[in-house]
Amino acid sequence: MKKKFSILILIVLFIACNANVANLRPHGSQTDTPELTRNNYLMGFLNEYRSSYDVTYYDINIDFNIEEKSIDGFVTIKAMALNDIDTLQVDLVKNLNIKKIIYKDSPIEYSREEDAIMVVFNQTIDKDTLFDFTVHYNGIPQSADNPPWAGGFTWSKDKNDRDWVAVSCEGEGARIWWPNKDHISEEPDSVRMAFTVPSGLMSVANGQLRSVVEKDDNKTTYEWFVSNPINNYNISVQIGNYVAVQDTFIKENKTHYMNHYVLDYNKEIAQNYFPQSKEVIRFYEKYFGDYQWWDDGYKLIEAPYLGMEHQSAVTYGNGFSIYNGVRSDSWAMYGVIDPLIIHESGHEWFGNSVTAIDPTHIWIHEGLQVYSEALYFEDKFNSYAVSVDYLKSIKSRIQNKISIVGPEDENYWALNGDTYMKGAWVMHTLRSAINDDPIWFAILKEFMVENAKSHVSTEDFFDKVKEKTGTDYSYFSEQYFYTPNQPELEYYQTDSSFYYKWNNVNANFIMPMGLLVNGAEKRVLPDQEFQSFEIRQHSKIEVMDWKFYIKKNKTR
Repeated sequence: MKKKFSILILIVLFIACNANVANLRPHGSQTDTPELTRNNYLMGFLNEYRSSYDVTYYDINIDFNIEEKSIDGFVTIKAMALNDIDTLQVDLVKNLNIKKIIYKDSPIEYSREEDAIMVVFNQTIDKDTLFDFTVHYNGIPQSADNPPWAGGFTWSKDKNDRDWVAVSCEGEGARIWWPNKDHISEEPDSVRMAFTVPSGLMSVANGQLRSVVEKDDNKTTYEWFVSNPINNYNISVQIGNYVAVQDTFIKENKTHYMNHYVLDYNKEIAQNYFPQSKEVIRFYEKYFGDYQWWDDGYKLIEAPYLGMEHQSAVTYGNGFSIYNGVRSDSWAMYGVIDPLIIHESGHEWFGNSVTAIDPTHIWIHEGLQVYSEALYFEDKFNSYAVSVDYLKSIKSRIQNKISIVGPEDENYWALNGDTYMKGAWVMHTLRSAINDDPIWFAILKEFMVENAKSHVSTEDFFDKVKEKTGTDYSYFSEQYFYTPNQPELEYYQTDSSFYYKWNNVNANFIMPMGLLVNGAEKRVLPDQEFQSFEIRQHSKIEVMDWKFYIKKNKTR
């Protein structure tokens, strides 16, 4: 551990001295991981200035100037001191201007490095003290290059040439538009949001709408409130000519209200189209536990980009069509569900309730989510074959260039395609390796229920697997999550024997493999030396690669 830490310190010092290192986006690509910049280190590592306090509440107040694409606001941060504090770090992108920071009604000193703000208090804050300070700021926030994958603000017009604005910032971080402790493991207990927009427009955000206040300057402030823990990147705002589309969700004789928001000219289609979200919620509750956010509601919000899993405020931009939507061509939905509604709503479980402790483990959000879609079809059609067909439809997108899980503490958001598609196939493979569906579905549900509203890692998931199966699957995790290498089954047969072995695997890889021998399933335990079993002449043998993510290599 000391050697590893020393190497990390040397890397950080090198970066700090290199003024020409660019601040790259913290997303992974399909072929490499981003370099460790100074900024990614400051955002990814919980140093003493970040770990010394726990945020309990954000009060976010922002005035939007849509014509100038600018914001002016202040955020009050309430926190508990976990140690004695003289200085702490809060985060805001360096291109936004800080006007002042106020503590106990007086301005206090601060310094800035990259996106980090070092706030210096004029007196020591004692451990176990609840305290607050307010950051006043303004500027022109980052615009989205390709939302939601390359995020920021989308400043657009609707079909009637009226302003339509939204933000998406997973990976970039909420600090691109408001100051906060911007680490995935930090969630406030509650959030108040007061967004001021030109009168005639409406701002829609997470949680419940508390008040609407008309102001003297032809502007209107919409106050929203979230009463549950929430990821910083899930806090959102959408601005447009919105109208409400009301619906209800009834469970165990209790009625929950669903208030969707769409552009005024889409109200009728939304009334007919959005009820499918109730079927999605029922499916996820059946397999992964209760929806956690009824106090804050559930709503779909029409957005000027594809969509995002903002907690209790799922944004939607798939064009109100299962077959002809923006995303429909790339996802096989069998005509029964909108791909955006199921994917982003499912994140209310994978990502919003159960959250990765570090963004390098974000397959827990995305891989499990895509896999859950395969289970949705299996449940919907009562057919394992349909779930396999769905997984086969996405298999060609896997590239195996980099591992699903990368470095920790580096602000590395592992949002490359393999996190999604390979992550789903790895879960499908693990189900096949365990070969006991009651145990498999118990693993999934218990993991989600026991870790609701908390943070987890890849290791935590496999601890649950070991607990339920009595078997240590660390060899499986190491192969499929920590290397990019796809196991290869090399095999051949003679008139009397079938030979098989693993290639391209770690030394400890011992996964069982399924074969069909003359139509009957047979489980074998390959290693890295050829093994064999006797067969009749002209036997038909199939490697069950529809159940396992492996590469076949028939050598004779």
